[in-house]
Amino acid sequence: MPEFRAVEIKGHIRHVVKVEAGEKIFLCRCYGSKNFPFCDGSHNQSHHNIGPAVIEVEDDTPQAEEDQPAE
Repeated sequence: MPEFRAVEIKGHIRHVVKVEAGEKIFLCRCYGSKNFPFCDGSHNQSHHNIGPAVIEVEDDTPQAEEDQPAE
């Protein structure tokens, strides 16, 4: 589950979301979500053509290499 916190930097609020490798999150862009900054589907009720920003962090686990054929 992503970590969320709001921090103030030089008088401006910043939303900081910590996402783990392999996670995918959906961030609200319509400002209608009751779970802001995360999308809850509220954009489906609006007349705007705007959906969530999808953030996906690739898994940083090394992939196994294909076996090389013997010569």
